[in-house]
Amino acid sequence: MHARRLLLVLAALSLACSPSAQEAPPEEAAAPKAQVSVERTYIYPEQFAPGKSYTPAVLAGDRLYLAGMIDLDPKTGEQPEGIEAQTRMAMDSIGHVLKQAGMTYSNLVSCHVMLDDMENYKAMNEVYGSYYEEGKYPARTTLEMPSLVAGAHVEISCIGYRKADEIKYVHAAEGTTPPAMGPYSQGVLAGGVLYLSGQGGRNPETNEVAEDVAEQTDQTLKTISEVLKAAEMDFSNVVFTNVYYLGPENRSTVDERYMQPFMDGGAPSRGAFCLSRLPGTISVEITFIASEDKYITRLHPHDAQPGSTASPASLTGDTLYTSAYAAPDAGESLEAQMRAILEEQKARLALAAMDFSNVVDAKVYLADSGDFQAMDALFKEYFPNNPPARTTVGVREEGDRAGTKLEIALIAVK
Repeated sequence: MHARRLLLVLAALSLACSPSAQEAPPEEAAAPKAQVSVERTYIYPEQFAPGKSYTPAVLAGDRLYLAGMIDLDPKTGEQPEGIEAQTRMAMDSIGHVLKQAGMTYSNLVSCHVMLDDMENYKAMNEVYGSYYEEGKYPARTTLEMPSLVAGAHVEISCIGYRKADEIKYVHAAEGTTPPAMGPYSQGVLAGGVLYLSGQGGRNPETNEVAEDVAEQTDQTLKTISEVLKAAEMDFSNVVFTNVYYLGPENRSTVDERYMQPFMDGGAPSRGAFCLSRLPGTISVEITFIASEDKYITRLHPHDAQPGSTASPASLTGDTLYTSAYAAPDAGESLEAQMRAILEEQKARLALAAMDFSNVVDAKVYLADSGDFQAMDALFKEYFPNNPPARTTVGVREEGDRAGTKLEIALIAVK
């Protein structure tokens, strides 16, 4: 294992030292380039109002990356009353995108459902589940966000896979993981990529949650390891994770436990965010993306050491996952921080010989949803042509992260 990790780090160092890591000023990086090789289609259904700064969905090869769909009519902006109708609105918007891409809900492999009030979980669940065939549920993570944009009460972002007959639903051995709390699969394998549902610290034998956050994190990782095992993978296959936790005071404890499976320098790319509430009584929830690729490359600048909790970027096959990045030291304004973030992400893309034209999906996490318009204008500046799909939500930035205005994570495809 250590020899394999050394090989990966050396590969990353080689890429990091290449001239591509320092080419192209910001204005050039925003323009599409000929290095895009995987065929892609930008999906823009007629039901959506034109002129947005992001694309409703991008089909790159066989994988479809959908923007976060909210509970407002995508053309008129009208919002129906009640969480049931609002969930239907978001799911119907997803349906418009899928139809335009020649797919159905059975092609979805992973979804994040974000609510502004977890009390709506049950009602959302019933509507959400009605859109799928029994047993053909995508992996899912459900979260209560401190805020959603445009006054939304629900936002759903998904990934789809074109070859529905190749999608496999992964379930851990009976008794090794807690029962599902809704219409979702523990894991979904599509095109060599495994998407895992968000897991919390429930004990599979008692279905209870320990009060201690460290114990919850340990149990969460144990559950995830069982799902990985069912797909004949382990933690070395993980390319990206999202860690969600309650209370800024719990961040260090969660990180101390989280890093244990990645102690040999193989930490995947990730985002870690403080939220207002998680399902049930859990205080930490973690979701993973893993790859059958046995030669995942962890990319980092040549003068930096591998991180214990995250790698700046992880490359598997033709797909690059960059960690969420914040730049509070760049200045107090959102503009200063966002420009610094995108310059850093540009450098990470360059490590894999990519640029902004390769980006197919962006996740934007705002400390204040009131900054949406300013963020949106800057996003359009950096992605003027064929922008990626995008999901924007609000998170809590407190404690030692109080000066952070936003964070951004990207997925790019060669």
